[in-house]
Amino acid sequence: MYEPKSSAALQSVTADALGGEFVGAAGAVVVGIDGSVADGPVVDWGADEAHRQQAPLRLVNVIDPGVQMTSYDVLASGSLNLAERLADEAHRLVEAASTRARARHAGLDVAVSTPWGPPASALVRLSDDALRMVVGGPPKGRLERILLGSIALPVVAHSRCPVIVVPTGTKVLTPRRIVVGVDGSDASARAVELALQTAEACGAAVTCVLAWNLEVDDGVVVTEPSSKRWSAVEQRYSQLGHATVAPVVAHHPGVDVDIVVRHGSPARALVEAAADLEADLLAVGSRGRGGFTRLLLGLVSRRVVEQANRVVDIVR
Repeated sequence: MYEPKSSAALQSVTADALGGEFVGAAGAVVVGIDGSVADGPVVDWGADEAHRQQAPLRLVNVIDPGVQMTSYDVLASGSLNLAERLADEAHRLVEAASTRARARHAGLDVAVSTPWGPPASALVRLSDDALRMVVGGPPKGRLERILLGSIALPVVAHSRCPVIVVPTGTKVLTPRRIVVGVDGSDASARAVELALQTAEACGAAVTCVLAWNLEVDDGVVVTEPSSKRWSAVEQRYSQLGHATVAPVVAHHPGVDVDIVVRHGSPARALVEAAADLEADLLAVGSRGRGGFTRLLLGLVSRRVVEQANRVVDIVR
């Protein structure tokens, strides 16, 4: 049975956990939970992903020390201090998540951790050697959806491994259609590779989407869909898609893959394509060809996560 640790012992655990001593995180699918209604879908997707990748599953609930650890009333009453109560609750959450994950896939290698520290920072540290990071996103229609709350956005921006964002309320099923954003960048090529790996494991089809919004051909802005210039632009993007996708597809010959070129802003085109195709997963590189190379999270990938209202995989 779990016994609450003393405050001093908890501080030792904090230093160890944030110092990278989370045993078994290397090569694992790491799932961040927080006790919210988003936890169920996040755990389900993480368990499915670990099963697909034949990887360990690591469930993490980070205890945020940025609160007053013990109030005067609690001290005077002689009851458990706040640190111990927080640790108890964190342990209860990860154990419940572990039970849920094992019920979904009985053979999973599952371990839990309740490190202390700023949640986003702790999860980013755990991403160093992880295979995937899975976090929750806010539900559609809330202001937090734009900002991605205080956890998901910094994790997506700073993680060293791909991050899967699972919106609140998602019904997690085996993916049947995966949409991938392609722009010729290294990140988008890696997104295609990971999408094909997932598709191969679960029998899904993959649609690679390229988007263009404003093109100039021989000094003329291309605006007429029926014109030769428009067709030439579409053909050029299609060729870019094939050049990016073909080398990856060669390693996954059994996956059904098609390439689609859409007109419009890249983020909107990807979100609309995923909606039109009823995609279960939308994958995109963290940064494309445009923008500043040192930008941690590209504008397109950020907008996709904010607007997609479906599971999104951000690939570095």
